Amino acid sequence: MRNLFEISGLNVYLQIVVTIISIAVHLLSTRNKEHRENTVEIIAIYTFGLAGWFSIMSGLFGHIIYANQVAAGIGWPLNSGFQMELGFASIGIGLIGFLSFWVRSFWLPFIIAKTSFMWGAGLTHILHMIQLGNFSPSNTGAIVYWDFLLPIFLIVLYILYQRGQKNNKKTPR
Repeated sequence: MRNLFEISGLNVYLQIVVTIISIAVHLLSTRNKEHRENTVEIIAIYTFGLAGWFSIMSGLFGHIIYANQVAAGIGWPLNSGFQMELGFASIGIGLIGFLSFWVRSFWLPFIIAKTSFMWGAGLTHILHMIQLGNFSPSNTGAIVYWDFLLPIFLIVLYILYQRGQKNNKKTPR
């Protein structure tokens, strides 16, 4: 398990693959059936819910259980209490996202919390590169891109879903 934390961005790649496979399985298994959710809603359900699940797992394993391995990969000091705080913050944000599998009203709060958290993390990574010369594998690359791209994707999905909801209210069934 420890060697998995040496693969920079593994959690990002796993999240992308699991989300795409989950959406594809759902859409393929219901393609000839009538369902109440449209395609954008199905994509949003899995994207928000699994982003929440991965945040929970990242917080628990990455910042609590294997905190020193993750800190070493990021270039942070070992045995720091902030790792546990970060872990619990990730778990809390993740719970909002995970529960959004079932509760649509959690989508916007999840987007707000996840975006502020990830854009703050991304900015911190960039500042550490510029100010401290920290180019540790988990302080650069896929992690930094993900910090900015996932929130943008969540926001776009939410906007598309909201537009679809407005259009559905205008056209009678």
